[in-house]
Amino acid sequence: MTPHDMMAFEPPPPSPINKATRTSWRGRKAQPPDITPARAIAEAWIRETKESQNKWREADARLKNLFNHPNRQVPPGRRAKM
Repeated sequence: MTPHDMMAFEPPPPSPINKATRTSWRGRKAQPPDITPARAIAEAWIRETKESQNKWREADARLKNLFNHPNRQVPPGRRAKM
């Protein structure tokens, strides 16, 4: 598509709103309370299998060990960020 074609492109018109199906905020059903991100993560963790939970724990331990090891090697010419 050339720049000239892009300028000539017009998006399709918005679809008309069906007034019969539109509701105001007063007419809506009560929504369930919002779930916090921490709660969503906790619920997802509970649904994980024991095997999957163990894999996540092992991966977490590897990363923790990698980044927190006191003898972590830094390539010559590069400084550690911490």
